[in-house]
Amino acid sequence: MRLLKDHALFVVLLILVAAYRFQLWHHTPVTLYGDMLRYNTMALHVIDHGYLGFRNGPDAYVMPLYPLFLAVVYKLLQAFHTHLTMLRMVHETFLLQQGLSLVSLWLTYRLGVFFAGKRAGLVAAVLSALYLPNSFVGLTLLTEPLFIPLLLGSLLAGSYAVKRGLVVDYALTGFLIGLTALVRPNVLPLFLLVALVDLFHRRSSGVFHALKMRFPLYGIMVAFVILPLIPWWIRNAIDFHRFIPLSTEAGNPLLAGADPYFLVGINTLIETSRKLHESQQTYAIHYMLHGFTHQPLLFLGWYLFGKLPYLFWTPWFYAYLSVFVLYHRILVILGGIAMIVGLWFRATRFFAISTLFLLAVQLVFLPITRYGYPLILMTTILVPAVVSYLPIFARWRQGGWS
Repeated sequence: MRLLKDHALFVVLLILVAAYRFQLWHHTPVTLYGDMLRYNTMALHVIDHGYLGFRNGPDAYVMPLYPLFLAVVYKLLQAFHTHLTMLRMVHETFLLQQGLSLVSLWLTYRLGVFFAGKRAGLVAAVLSALYLPNSFVGLTLLTEPLFIPLLLGSLLAGSYAVKRGLVVDYALTGFLIGLTALVRPNVLPLFLLVALVDLFHRRSSGVFHALKMRFPLYGIMVAFVILPLIPWWIRNAIDFHRFIPLSTEAGNPLLAGADPYFLVGINTLIETSRKLHESQQTYAIHYMLHGFTHQPLLFLGWYLFGKLPYLFWTPWFYAYLSVFVLYHRILVILGGIAMIVGLWFRATRFFAISTLFLLAVQLVFLPITRYGYPLILMTTILVPAVVSYLPIFARWRQGGWS
């Protein structure tokens, strides 16, 4: 009861958001297209034929956790409900994913509380609740419903590791980062950021001395990062007789992102790579190197700034609501400022660096609004946390990092 009383406002918000998202689920039909068809097909292949792949055999084109998640959910639904149609099964999966979106909302609140107290946590939760794609993302068969809670969980565990430095914090951080990488591999280097920020905070005793003292803990974190990846590595070695550490899909978004302002077109680039008998990844690297050598200003501008409007200026979903577009753009601008200012505060430094890192990784690949979506969610946490550490608002901060 004391716990509910201490967080009563958030509990009320959580109930209201849950009711709204349930109603949204109840009235939203199933529509599958694009990558959703791929994940659905892969899940069915796991259930019906026992292999993980999109076509007639196993592949490692995408990371395995989300299609396996779908396969487990589908199998459980089939076990408890006979004669379910495909559309009904997907719709029931959407309900579970809406539940995961509430976990993301709770993690948003917890991160805000951890950084700057309950007021910052509540503001973060409200900003997240008002960000409409959070209510709709669970109604898609895309990686975001699973990726977002795992990412936020990894960042919360990493923040505890940087602050407290307990063995369990490093172990949990590593394990969650490993799980998250099984959904999207771009998060894998986050464990390095944990170690670097941790060393920076302990630099007063000397970097080498701090590294010597913390090295066993970093080793534990790395071991737990690897642990969830081992089954994937074994499976790939058995099926393909070679070591595939992550996935083989990176070449396509890398090549698509190497075309400044899409002046050439991805189909033309793919055709050229085939004529040269190069993989898309190899050709993308050659194309980028040639571009930086012969058109340095064009390519430098594209990779530093040119992709930002494609990623952030128009929201993923609900772009037809002018009020929401304005809210989205305000978040983008404030979030960009908070990412920089957050580097100066000990409490938010790891989170700010992680946000900047994920942005830097995304700027290498194809810029579309869906890929910018997780970063927007991180700004809903970062903005109130950073604001609460500004001198003019410091007296409103309650607890949090101290």
